[in-house]
Amino acid sequence: MTWPLMINFTKIVCAALALVAATDVVDAAAQSAPYPSKPIKLIVAFSAGGAGDVVARILTDRVRTGLGQPLIVDNQAGGNTVIGTQNAARAKPDGYTILQMAVTNVIVAGLQKNVPYDLERDFTPVIGVGAVPMALAVPAKSNIRGIADLTATAKSLPGGITYASGGTASLTHLAAARLVQELKISATHVPFRGGSGAMQAVLGNQVQFIFVSTVAATEFAKHGDFRLLAVTSEQRVRSFPDVPTMVEQGFADFTPMLWYGYVVPAKTPTPIVDRLYDAFAKAANDPGTQQRLGDLGLTVRIRSGADFGRYMGEESVRWRRVISENNIRME
Repeated sequence: MTWPLMINFTKIVCAALALVAATDVVDAAAQSAPYPSKPIKLIVAFSAGGAGDVVARILTDRVRTGLGQPLIVDNQAGGNTVIGTQNAARAKPDGYTILQMAVTNVIVAGLQKNVPYDLERDFTPVIGVGAVPMALAVPAKSNIRGIADLTATAKSLPGGITYASGGTASLTHLAAARLVQELKISATHVPFRGGSGAMQAVLGNQVQFIFVSTVAATEFAKHGDFRLLAVTSEQRVRSFPDVPTMVEQGFADFTPMLWYGYVVPAKTPTPIVDRLYDAFAKAANDPGTQQRLGDLGLTVRIRSGADFGRYMGEESVRWRRVISENNIRME
């Protein structure tokens, strides 16, 4: 009675071994094939429709042409970028998983304890593609016409001034906290869930100032709702030629930006990293792509993998310091 069972079991084992062997052959063939030989996943740790998502989709339209394979944008929002970043860190280092890196990823890594990855150890930078500067804005009806006026107003009020942000520990919050610190004034932070509510608070004269992306500031400034005191780019913004930079006004290295770039899991082979760099650089330098990114307010600035890695390290140090010195905690 046992023989049929033994025969069936033997057949099952043999079939399983054959399947494993076939899988190994397929994997070996994929590894030996010129890269890329299948679609590539691009993880975006933000919801679909946001600025980062749109930037990724604009670039992938051109990158897929250069690589000859589709780039599939995979939105993995959650945990303030932790979920998507963690999944990318755990992915196989074969060039078929890319992570869009943004300033938010760096801020969260410096803000939250025990994140399940290390940005420097677990990733290899591929390329930095560009950034959107911020603008320091006040209500248009305000008497504040410059940073000196902002300082004087704060010192004239018993409780200081108030400023809005798109959320605790957002870049809009950290930029404002740093300014308050440098001006040595008293100020109260009023966080909102997103930039829309924060900008409405400025429009309603409920707060004295805000840092907001130049994209979001454009329409408000054009309609005379916002007065812009400064921009955070290294040079003046083309759409606001009369608005000086923070650096011009004596704030050295005050350049908070909404930047974007791309990384792959650590130990990804160098030839694959180089191939991805070439494809993204060519896509970002395409005039049509630059026009579409420019419409979002993003200025293309290509950084090599090494340069982008250094920049992320500098950003990490900068925002960790602001977070620590201002005792900022997640809500």
